[in-house]
Parts: sequence; C-alpha cells; structure tokens
Amino acid sequence: MIKIYFDWNVLSQIKNGKHSELKEIISDNDKLFIPFSTSHIGDVFSSFKDTEEQNNYIKSDLSFISEITKNKCLMNTGKEVVLNFYPPEELFQQRIDQKDLFNDISLDGLMKIFEQDELTKPIGKALISLLKAIPLEESFKQAFENPESAKQMEQMFPGLSKNPTMEGFFQSFSKMNLNLNESDGYKDLRKTVQQGTGIIRDRIYNSKNPYKIIDDKYEKLGVAPDLYIDNTKNAPEWFNEITNEYILLDMHGFQEDKVNIGKGRKETFKNTTEDAFHSAFASTCNFYIINDNKSFLKTKAIYEKLNINTIVLKPSEFVEYYQKYLQITNPIVNFTIPFEIIKSEEYYEEIMDDAVLRTYFVPFFFFGFFNKIMVLLPNDNSNIVMLLSQNGPSNHRVYSMEIQRLYKELNSILGNDIDNLGEIKDEEFKQDEWIGRKWKLENFTFRLTRPNGHFQLYFDQL
Repeated sequence: MIKIYFDWNVLSQIKNGKHSELKEIISDNDKLFIPFSTSHIGDVFSSFKDTEEQNNYIKSDLSFISEITKNKCLMNTGKEVVLNFYPPEELFQQRIDQKDLFNDISLDGLMKIFEQDELTKPIGKALISLLKAIPLEESFKQAFENPESAKQMEQMFPGLSKNPTMEGFFQSFSKMNLNLNESDGYKDLRKTVQQGTGIIRDRIYNSKNPYKIIDDKYEKLGVAPDLYIDNTKNAPEWFNEITNEYILLDMHGFQEDKVNIGKGRKETFKNTTEDAFHSAFASTCNFYIINDNKSFLKTKAIYEKLNINTIVLKPSEFVEYYQKYLQITNPIVNFTIPFEIIKSEEYYEEIMDDAVLRTYFVPFFFFGFFNKIMVLLPNDNSNIVMLLSQNGPSNHRVYSMEIQRLYKELNSILGNDIDNLGEIKDEEFKQDEWIGRKWKLENFTFRLTRPNGHFQLYFDQL
C-alpha cells in the first residue's frame, strides 16, 4: 500500500470543500494507507472551546478524520511509533480530560497530582520535600549574576534568581511552560536566541541553505547548536532528531511560525511543536502532503539534511504525481512497465564476485507496493534474475494488511497460488521465515518472499 500522511490543514481544507480532485483520489481507495496521528488531535484541540457550536464543529472534524483514515492512528509510545486502530473521538476526549493536569508543574502542582492517589501521597510528599531543599548548580547562579546573560535568563526562567533552589526551578519552569504554550513567550525566546547567536532573521528566513547560516554562527561562538529535546527520552531517537531539527530551524528564524494569541485560533510554541511532530510522524510514510508553506519548506530542508526519503508535496503536486505514476488502471501494466524500465540506462550498478547488480529507483508503485526494480546479471550468462522490491520510507514498517492487500492484487491477475495456500493470515508473519506465495504463468514463476525482512517479488524465467 502507498502510505500517505496528510497535514491537518490539508484534511481540514478537503473537509471544507477544497482540493476536490485530491478528495476523489483518496476516498475509499484501498491501495492507499492513510493514517492520522496524535498530533492531528492536538491540532483540533487547539481550537477547543466548551461551547455547543464549537463542540459540534470539532465532532465533525473528528468524524472526517475517522472517515479518511479508517481509524489508523500513529502513536508515540516513548520507545517507538506504533500503529493502532483508535477512534479520534476517544483520543480527543483524553486530551480534554488531561488538559489541566500539567498546567502547574511546580513542585506544589506536582504534589497535587500525587495527592490524588493515597498510595502515592506519602511518597510524593517525601520526594518533593527533598527536592525543595536541593540548591541549583553554581553555573545557574552565575548566569543570573552575569550582566550579559541575566536578562535572557530571567526571560527563560522567570523568578528563579529569587529562589535558586529546585523548588524555584520547578516554579520557574512551570511559568515558562505556560508562557510558551499558552501565551506569546515563544516570540521573545526566539528573538533572544537570534540576538544571542547574531542571526539576522530577514537573512535566514528565505535562505536556500539555512543550516549553513546557523552552523557558521555557532562555529564563531565555539559551540554547537543546542538540541531542544532530549534524544534519549520520550520518543525514538529518530523522532526526536526530526523534531529537534524542526524547532532549531524555526527558533533561528528560517520560515519562522507566526505567534498569535489574539482573536481566532491561538498560535503559540505548542503549534510549532505539533508541526514538528507531524514532520516526524510523516517520515514513516511514502508521501507527506502539506499546504502550509512554512512547514513545507522547513520539512523539506530537514528531510534533505537527514536523507529521509519521504516525498513532500503540496496537494496539487500530489494530484499530478498520482495521475502520472500511481493511477494504474490496467493491472497488467504492473508487469509490462518494469521490463520497459530495465531497458534504460538510469540505474545504480554494483559489481559483485559472480554477477552485476543493477538497481532502478522508480516513481511507480507496482501493485500498490513496489517502487524499486533489481536485476542480477550473472557472469556465467545464466538466466537473469529480476525482482521488485520496496524503497520504503526511512522510518517505516510493513504491516500485515499491506501484504494481504498485495496478495489479493496478485491473485486477481495470476489466479490461485501454486500451493493453494490462499489468503495471507496475520499469524504467518510471527515465524522467522515466512512461507510466502508462488504463482506460475507461461514461462515465468512469480515468488512473493521475505528474505532478511524485505518483501520482494521475483520473476523467475523457466
């Protein structure tokens, strides 16, 4: 299946009547795999107001997400990104239930959380009493005393200079958290970072190479750009890496997001982090469709730097791509096009001991799955080996439903498999070696296999 991740702005526009061609393409198209993520829920939640009118509007948004994605949800467990089938309405209700839980993350606020359970109450009380008494590192105190850094430190950690203990740190961090996510504090923090590094916002905003500007400035300072999220906690390392790169670009002024707490939809640091998470979730898919130009350009820059092979497109660009390469109406074409492509000279060649391997990366998705052709040319002039393989997204996994759909498409063209094994069942993939499927047609045997965890379709000439 072809995995497509949509930014919420595109889904919202489709729901409201725009991108009619795109809507027609994705509606009930069984060869497309379209998930939503917890960040889509965060986007919808940003417009939450406890009024009947707004609640009805949000219900229609969640219903539309459910309709388009069939409840396929990408979730970050802290260790990996997994796929679950989860109604968007339930996830949204969880957001509502938890919305005030961490508004106050001072030690007193955390104590209130501990007090909700009699089992954790005495442990929490002892732990927080201990934390309150711990002094901060000397470097924090010196930063507040240094005239060059005191103003920036007070902006980042309001009130910490008056109580330089862990109690003061948590109180200050709670204020900073609310200021960034509920107010316009991110605007000031971003300005402080740009001034501190000597980056001129107007020069980097539309730069063709923002990373060079950032790296050059930090090299002069003798330090490396800080990562804003710990790469060892709360998410897989690759997820945090993409998120960090997104925030780093925005923080330093490249296509920086608008900060707005006035009328309409509130736009704060929380929106920027959700957009960063979208870029991370999207790296598990073949395509990322986005219409917001700032996020579009930041994501493209990040994917290029990190060699992520998810294709980032605007809605109209994807429609054109789909019509040109993905809209295969005659299933026989899935067999004929590969033979035409291998006649070309556009391939990567690897010289092996007893053969030459040629690899063709193609824009097509044969049988809605394969986008790579490999041809093995033996030195002894024996039969050429040709197979279809997958050049998958950088952070993807193959789900059983994809292979089950692939089997059905092959079966509709080639008929029953030789061994009459029939449809593929989930439990088959629990074995170390998958039994696969075979078909015979005229002078070819077709083998669907999974060597080394990679699904491939071999064309064996008899």
